Amino acid sequence: MPQSFIAELVVTHPDLPLTPTIRSVSETTVSVESQPLTDVERSETTVFYSVTSTDFQAFESALAEDHTASDWRVTLEFTECRIYQIHISSDAKFTTPEIATLGVRVLSIENDDRGWRFRLQASDKERLGAYWEYCRDEDVDFHLEKLYSTGPRATAGETDRFEAHLTDRQREVARTVTRMGYFESDGASAEDVAAELGISPSTLSTHLRRIMAKVFRHTFDD
Repeated sequence: MPQSFIAELVVTHPDLPLTPTIRSVSETTVSVESQPLTDVERSETTVFYSVTSTDFQAFESALAEDHTASDWRVTLEFTECRIYQIHISSDAKFTTPEIATLGVRVLSIENDDRGWRFRLQASDKERLGAYWEYCRDEDVDFHLEKLYSTGPRATAGETDRFEAHLTDRQREVARTVTRMGYFESDGASAEDVAAELGISPSTLSTHLRRIMAKVFRHTFDD
């Protein structure tokens, strides 16, 4: 089997399709069932979503207030699951076309407390790195949670070499956010972590951006 890389990541931006909705009804599970399709008659983009919920009225009420959705209809209906065909407004921002352009396979897209959780498969790390760079240029937050290969695991010592690239303060920040569960859905808030470190939330954000930049350079540059 050829070597490939699978990345699990979360992307967030207020204009990504249905972001206002999934933030309003976080207990609802929303999965993307199709790539964006062009509706020629309406000159709009359509996406099919699988929605699992015990309160579809709340989901549709959130859709009605969502600036990224212009219209929708239910195409299949079960007890706790429905398939929605949703017309995406021109105000929405997509990143999936760039994923296709880069030759990266989308394994799944599902809502997360912070945004959209992607599972992507690529033939090399450079393609995933190019997607990260695209998101950065588009001001889309990109949080890599897992990256693994179908090939041999990384050799011991790589982590030590990476740690050498972090400053003492950056190591302290990285260890604190990990210990406090900042990247977990039920973990500490940015304000709590910043207070623990004795800094402002904006300074914490700056530290995390710099740390993540080093993480990505280390991860994606062979």
